[in-house]
Amino acid sequence: MCVHGVRKGPLMNRHRDRRRRHAPATTAYPRSPSSLPGDVDPAALFGAALPAQARRKLDQLSRQVEERLALVLVGEIDDPHVSSLTLLGVEPEPGSGNLVVVLALPAGAGGGEAQLVMRRLDALRPYLRAEIAGAIHRKRTPNLVFRLVPAPLGRDRDEEVER
Repeated sequence: MCVHGVRKGPLMNRHRDRRRRHAPATTAYPRSPSSLPGDVDPAALFGAALPAQARRKLDQLSRQVEERLALVLVGEIDDPHVSSLTLLGVEPEPGSGNLVVVLALPAGAGGGEAQLVMRRLDALRPYLRAEIAGAIHRKRTPNLVFRLVPAPLGRDRDEEVER
């Protein structure tokens, strides 16, 4: 017995350690069946496959960014070099927070045109990210990486609209 007739013991101590005990995070990749020669594990090179929900969310983000960029590139930018580009798609870059924006140059554009367009896209990057931030509801706006490809052969813009 203690002072005031209250007994102290293990039952009186109400403090509990509520922190969860987790196993330390590992950087090891799960071993997947090797399909590359020389016993190279693809998971070690490219990372493990994403869970279905994470993949769905990345696809959703890519579609939202693609829709907003299509509107901005066509209607809100007065630069004829940039507005003449065709948006082919937006893809997540594996293992990072970047989105790869694939743009097609107009038919007959040369290497000098591609360099000029890349400089102008780099200058527009903050504006495009701000437009994307307003269109998506995420904590962080993804970084944009631009990739220019030549115009698809045998297709014209009018043919794409008719389909």
